[in-house]
Amino acid sequence: MKLSGNKISNGKFGRFSSFTYAILFTFILIICMSVIITVSGQEELKKSIQVINPRPDFALSLRLDKGAGATYAPGERIQIYFRTNKDAYVTIFGYDSGGNIRLLFPNQFQREQFVNANREYRINGIIEPGTPSGFEYVQGFATTEPALVTREMERRLIDTNFPIIGEGINIFTRRIRGILSALPSQRWVSSETLHYRVIERGAEEGRLRVSSSPSGADVYLNNRYAGKTPLSMEQVRVGEYLLRVEIPGYQVWSRDIRITADRTATIHADLERIQQYGSIAIRANQDNARIYLDGQYKGLTERNRNVILEQVTEGSHDIRVTLSGYQDWTQRVQVRPNQRVQLNVNLERIVQTGSIAIRANQDNARIYLDGQYKGLTERNRNVILEQVTEGFHDIRVTLSGYQDWTQRVQVRPNQRVQLNVNLERIVRTGSLEIDSNVDNAMIYLDGEYQRRTFSNRSVIIDNIREGTHELRITKEGYLDYITNIRITSGQTQYINIRMEQEQRKGAIAVNCNESNARIFINGVYMATTSSSQARIIDELDEGNYEIAVIKDGFRTWLDEIRVYPGETTSIFVNLIRAGN
Repeated sequence: MKLSGNKISNGKFGRFSSFTYAILFTFILIICMSVIITVSGQEELKKSIQVINPRPDFALSLRLDKGAGATYAPGERIQIYFRTNKDAYVTIFGYDSGGNIRLLFPNQFQREQFVNANREYRINGIIEPGTPSGFEYVQGFATTEPALVTREMERRLIDTNFPIIGEGINIFTRRIRGILSALPSQRWVSSETLHYRVIERGAEEGRLRVSSSPSGADVYLNNRYAGKTPLSMEQVRVGEYLLRVEIPGYQVWSRDIRITADRTATIHADLERIQQYGSIAIRANQDNARIYLDGQYKGLTERNRNVILEQVTEGSHDIRVTLSGYQDWTQRVQVRPNQRVQLNVNLERIVQTGSIAIRANQDNARIYLDGQYKGLTERNRNVILEQVTEGFHDIRVTLSGYQDWTQRVQVRPNQRVQLNVNLERIVRTGSLEIDSNVDNAMIYLDGEYQRRTFSNRSVIIDNIREGTHELRITKEGYLDYITNIRITSGQTQYINIRMEQEQRKGAIAVNCNESNARIFINGVYMATTSSSQARIIDELDEGNYEIAVIKDGFRTWLDEIRVYPGETTSIFVNLIRAGN
């Protein structure tokens, strides 16, 4: 350092001045050497405690609430934040200027060592009153399994929040290195070593708290960068300062402030965004609708063409489009700088209404208008559906046990449609399946003709009312088939019939001049004759028969006779005595 001074004429005074400069020079030299030694000592301590994994597989980060290298005074709160990018077991140690080592995490309030990936955790502490001035350090370790917290540390945590580890820094560091070196490099990682300084708060210093909206703004004090909001500065010299807060996209905020000894100046900067603009394009389905932006008229629409609203400030805006006879169209839009919002406006006509009166023959039937339930009927009284929009609508009335009633109606503005609803009971029906051995037999159900049979497939009769019915099947030459059947709702009754041919019989009336003559048909004795009346022989099938009439003393009478169904064939037998 080069020193210089004015030449003094008085020799004695000149010697005294030179001596003073010599003492001052020595004092400055001592201070410089002290600073150099202190900084050198800092670096040596930091290097001695650092344990570094050269090839870590994940990361552990630490930060102080006031930033690395910040200053804290005894009694002041300190917060340490940490996070990993992988689920892990975290251990954090603190090293003070007296050579003591403290377990900071886990602690009495955070006993769980395991932490989740990408989640920030916080340790709350206080610089103890009476803490000597000097530098202190924080270092953390993350492992994939519990490794660094001993049972002795866990025991001490019961009594002390941040217990002191009773071994020197060198021994402690060697032990930590030994544990970690035994693990594969992908299973552990260390953080950077943070430092902060404990100082005694001077009487000519104050404190400054700066916040902003939005936060994260840069803070400058007398044009020197001080940090980001929210910002706490504990040792600020007393005096006048120019405080400036700024963040991109917002106007710069500045103010003259005064720091008072041993007091806190709290400043909040409400930053105003620099105004930027975008545009809105409005395309409507109708001409000449009025466009309003945030309540202010902006122009008229053009059918199926864009109308552009330029220089719209960024942010949220309300758009309203109105046209007589149509419902207002509204929408809230977000406008971004240098971008265009496209709006497609579909204006809908204002629909007028009428009403529908429904008068039903049953109580408590459910009324539906276009599929929506509207209420219950009252027997032989009108139920009014009000405010029905003009146009076509579907009405449906339903009641358990009755067929649904439906009708499409047209409602005209300010007019009423009268509907008379006649609900009909549901007729439960089943089916009948008939197999027959003959074709073309006629089927009658309760006396009503249904259809004809087939010999090679079934005949199915549907929609037969549930209950008992008379079934009759007839065909020429066959006996009628008659039976009662029971029809069950939703089921098919099966019946297999066999038609029998009709056996129609004939008869022979034998008239004879002699009594007691024996009558034989095809050689079989049947009866004796009577001279006074014809002898009837019935139940004879259609066909030819040989008739013989025999009586002792008389010649035998023989003849062949044909019998026809339903007819009686008469024969006359004249017996002649033998020998005549």
